[in-house]
Amino acid sequence: MGHTSGAKDDLRRTLLAARRRRTDAELHAVGAALAAHAAGDPALRGARRLAAYLAMRGEPPTDALITDRLAVGATVLVPLTRDGGELAWVVHDPATPFRRSTIGVPEPIGQPSTADGLAATELVLVPALAVDHHGRRLGRGAGYYDRALATFTAGGRRPTTCAVVFSDELLPEVPTEPHDVPVDLVLTEAGVFRPVR
Repeated sequence: MGHTSGAKDDLRRTLLAARRRRTDAELHAVGAALAAHAAGDPALRGARRLAAYLAMRGEPPTDALITDRLAVGATVLVPLTRDGGELAWVVHDPATPFRRSTIGVPEPIGQPSTADGLAATELVLVPALAVDHHGRRLGRGAGYYDRALATFTAGGRRPTTCAVVFSDELLPEVPTEPHDVPVDLVLTEAGVFRPVR
């Protein structure tokens, strides 16, 4: 456990440093490419109700993708961080003001959905720092999405999960632990990758 945890921390530092070097122009181009690839992939464009997230600075931008999904009438839920490391969900309205959470995530100012708010969700877009060829993701270490993904799996209903990363963050292997839940798809500015199982 300690060895894996240390390897994760080392890789996180390297990846976060690379993200800090990305320019605004590069991020804008990546956001447009992500939206285009999502619109062209049947597994992604077919979702009428999806859980997404508002990207932090340096993350692959999700705003164009979210705008496209709203334009075709999809319902988009975004997370609110809660004490205890849990996520609550609210229907995204672009006109709603947002604030930065205590961990720096942009969150709309709104009431979370009811407990069954994700019940009909077909697709979950998941932030990650890296994903490997088997769909194992490396997050920032807070565990919000590991817990959320475990809940989706345990509920007997399994929406499609898709990590969003830069193309150079799709790696042959990332260090993993038993609680890490793999994703079904990986969306990058270079296209949609289907992990090897």
